[in-house]
Amino acid sequence: MSAPTVAPALAHARVMWAKVDSGFWVAHRGGEYFGCVDRVAGGFVARDAHGVPIGRYDELETAKSSLRSTTDPVNTAQRRRTERAVVILATAAGSAAMAFALTAGALAPFL
Repeated sequence: MSAPTVAPALAHARVMWAKVDSGFWVAHRGGEYFGCVDRVAGGFVARDAHGVPIGRYDELETAKSSLRSTTDPVNTAQRRRTERAVVILATAAGSAAMAFALTAGALAPFL
């Protein structure tokens, strides 16, 4: 799967930030919505242009800089780790459910 390409005009456009509310910043790049940063208890959460959380950061500037691109290697690695953890958790939950179902089926004749 190849990485998505960014239009050349947007690739070199400067990211502009605006504080639109207390604890909420919005980014625009080339006149288009680029993402946002929201203050939360103990830090800041950055979201990409689709509203998908990129990560939680201690510093505002770190959160802002994380919006470079959702295909940035740091963001991609974090997303892969999260997806892997979800798959492992779902597999464990499914295995446990299957074990309970088999146990219940095996014990049903004795009840």
